[in-house]
Amino acid sequence: MQKIWRILSIDGGGIRGIIPATILASIEERTGKPISQLFDLIAGTSTGGILTLGLTMPNSSGEPEFTAHQLCKLYERDIPHIFRHPQSWWGNLLRPKYRSSAFKQILQKSFGDCHLKDALTDVLITCYDIEHRLPYIFKSRSAKLQSDFDFRIRDVALAASASPTMFYPVRLPRSSRHRPVYLVDGGVFANNPSISALSEMQSILSYENKKYFIVSIGTGKSERPLTHEFINLWGYVHWSRPMLELVTDSISESVHEQMKYLLPSADDHQYYRLQVDLPESVNPAIDDASKKNMQALSGAAKDFCSDDSKGGQELSRLCKALISLNTTPALH
Repeated sequence: MQKIWRILSIDGGGIRGIIPATILASIEERTGKPISQLFDLIAGTSTGGILTLGLTMPNSSGEPEFTAHQLCKLYERDIPHIFRHPQSWWGNLLRPKYRSSAFKQILQKSFGDCHLKDALTDVLITCYDIEHRLPYIFKSRSAKLQSDFDFRIRDVALAASASPTMFYPVRLPRSSRHRPVYLVDGGVFANNPSISALSEMQSILSYENKKYFIVSIGTGKSERPLTHEFINLWGYVHWSRPMLELVTDSISESVHEQMKYLLPSADDHQYYRLQVDLPESVNPAIDDASKKNMQALSGAAKDFCSDDSKGGQELSRLCKALISLNTTPALH
């Protein structure tokens, strides 16, 4: 039987990462397998990068350090601390909204000194090099082949989540042969990294007639409108952060439309896009970590996964297909 290459893609979206974490926990529960064993390549942007690294990080026994359910708890317990102490309004005009110190502490506590090369399955994490104005992609496959491309995953996670206006760019030292790079969140060009993941897989595989099974998970689609009156009152300062969210969300949806065209449902490949529609009561801001909003985000994701919902039925079909796929060895 021909190998079907399994790809998982996880969008960016800040605190809204609790949504894909909840969906992934449901997939692990329904299949009885860790995410790292269900896919040959996992790609993540921003908060999706944190989930990707957490789900593929090995413990001392060579098993995943975290289940998706444990990462849900991480988002509920620890991640909100990152957004608890914004800069003053005036200071925020000149500097990023948040300092990175709390974020660094959480990543160090959670990820320790594990390296990218240790990932249990192949991973791809998107960033953007602001000095050279080019995408910068972390790949575990490259890290395994050459030490210059291997980094501590906590540093990769920090760089992947350095959202412009929210956090300072991350300076990442490299070997003596290379200058440091200055990185920000890859959401500026690939908030939905599914096409990047597909391109990576196609660049690795050399034979023709390749078959793909791709699962792309979003961080929620807001139904909250921006009223005409509200928009007309906005100037540069008011637009700066909503524009970031509008751009990254629109990137995700445009990539989804391209993926539907590139991989229409057929016998030789399958493409799933799992996206939760957020009610108007949910604040879609990527940094609203209030208890009320976190509960609303989590509740929307759980409703999506419930057995009697449309999303739950789609999850059931997806999980049955995942279980039935052949399990020949992954790329590495």
